[in-house]
Amino acid sequence: MGHLGLTPQSIYKFGTYSVRAKEEAEAQKLLEDAILLQNLGCFALVLEKIPATLGKKVSESLHIPVIGIGAGNGTDGQVLVVHDMLGLTHEFHPRFLRRYLNLFETIKDTVGLYVADVKAGNFPSEDEQY
Repeated sequence: MGHLGLTPQSIYKFGTYSVRAKEEAEAQKLLEDAILLQNLGCFALVLEKIPATLGKKVSESLHIPVIGIGAGNGTDGQVLVVHDMLGLTHEFHPRFLRRYLNLFETIKDTVGLYVADVKAGNFPSEDEQY
């Protein structure tokens, strides 16, 4: 499985989490690298945080599946990290992230109720003991 575009493991090289391959030279290099990875035997490729037009171009240029995470809807499939989808992460807001729930607030409020009950001596109650 190949991975091109924004690769979090190389953030210190790039120095930022910004969109990759916006400039023509980097876009061309990414396309060449994608073809190379395919030719070296990758069974699929993840493209992360690149322009949608480039995601589509790479996907159309390869015969292996191309999965996007912030690479537009022209790829063969999509990734959305479950923690992000469910709203467990709360200060992470890239454009490609769609939250379907806000579990961060629900969990924070629920833990707060538990802590308050423990401090007030209401948990465990007589019915919750052996």
